[in-house]
Amino acid sequence: MSEVTNISQVEPFPQATRAISIAEELGKLLEILKSEFPKAIKVFFEFDGKLKLHIDVRTGEEVSTAAARLGSLCGGIFNNIHNGATPHHPFFHRVTAEVDR
Repeated sequence: MSEVTNISQVEPFPQATRAISIAEELGKLLEILKSEFPKAIKVFFEFDGKLKLHIDVRTGEEVSTAAARLGSLCGGIFNNIHNGATPHHPFFHRVTAEVDR
């Protein structure tokens, strides 16, 4: 009787790719936005059930430019773009957009 050797190879588990944290992802977006809008007074995110981007600027011309450019930035993740007053800063203007992921 001959012995049959059964050699089996065990496949290693695939390396898990490290997921990008939300903080890292938002940080990268902030870098892009700050470089796109260098004259902006403030660029920041707010979450109140939906993630929103706010860009505070000084002039009406900057409002128009920011609103027009946001729609095509970062693969079109910014929508519902609108502008209004900046709270507690009557001489600034705010462009706001919702962020889709």
